Amino acid sequence: MHATVVLAAAHAAPGINGMQLLGPVTVTGFAAASGVCLIAGLRGSDRIKIQNKDQALIWGFITGTLWVAAGGTWADFANGLGDVGKSMTTDTGLGDPGLGGSALLMLLIAWAWPWKKRMIWPALLGLMGAVLAGQAGGLPGILVSLIRSVVVKYSGG
Repeated sequence: MHATVVLAAAHAAPGINGMQLLGPVTVTGFAAASGVCLIAGLRGSDRIKIQNKDQALIWGFITGTLWVAAGGTWADFANGLGDVGKSMTTDTGLGDPGLGGSALLMLLIAWAWPWKKRMIWPALLGLMGAVLAGQAGGLPGILVSLIRSVVVKYSGG
């Protein structure tokens, strides 16, 4: 003789459940929101200010990290940009710097170059650097993993 016991939880009341401060938002939702914020800030939004290359680099880095974490088409797009960054540093006749070296070069160029008012380039280089840093591991990979972990935690994933 076997007994089957079914336990059903009551429907949660509206409010903050777990770490879902905005309700159910997936990593994909955060990736899309980050992309919208990046584009809006680069286009001169009155609400989202990207006024210098450091801010553009940070927004690009976070957006690239979230796009890879979201997977699917988002990750394909980010990895494609990462491949562009990798191709700019490998097969140049100067040797192969490795993934970590490629990430470092992308981030250094974004940070050190005088971009004037063209904030799109540090943002794209930051995005490429984030993808390559995540693939390379090491210290930059830890930062990428930390950002991903925090977003996954807040998304309830």
